[in-house]
Order: sequence, then structure tokens, then C-alpha cells
Amino acid sequence: MTIPVAVALLKALVVLSILILIIGLIKPKWILFWMKEPNRIIVSGIALLLFMVSMTGYTQLTVQPKQKSERQRTQDETNDLNLGHSVK
Repeated sequence: MTIPVAVALLKALVVLSILILIIGLIKPKWILFWMKEPNRIIVSGIALLLFMVSMTGYTQLTVQPKQKSERQRTQDETNDLNLGHSVK
């Protein structure tokens, strides 16, 4: 699976999760058709979980990390307290 196909699939899952939430809050029986007494909390949980998973995957595939510049300090330089040096 190529990256553009995965991005399109994840976008579709985002839209699907929003639709599941809206439909499930109106008629939870349509989403949870296998349950005898479906409730809106379960539908909300399923939609929220699907939304979080799809948005996390989407951002992992599309957002590029920052490029390090020469002006940025390394972690060691940031944490350096100069404890071994005397202050004049």
C-alpha cells in the first residue's frame, strides 16, 4: 500500500467515524444492530476510538519532522550547567 492510498483511506475513516458518531447519537440501534439494548455511550466510545486512531495515522503519514538548523542546540548543550567551571 502506497502512502497516498493510506492517506486517502485514513481520511475516509475520519469521515466515517464522524458519521458513526452522528448517526449513533440519533439512532444507536442502527450502529449497534447486534445488541439488544444499544446505548449512546458505547457508540460514542467506538466513534472516538476510530477517530483517534485514524487521525493519529494520518498525522504520522503527512506531518514531516522539523529540520535541525545549526542554531539549535543539542540536548546536551541545553542541559549543560557548567558545574565543573569556576565563575569569575
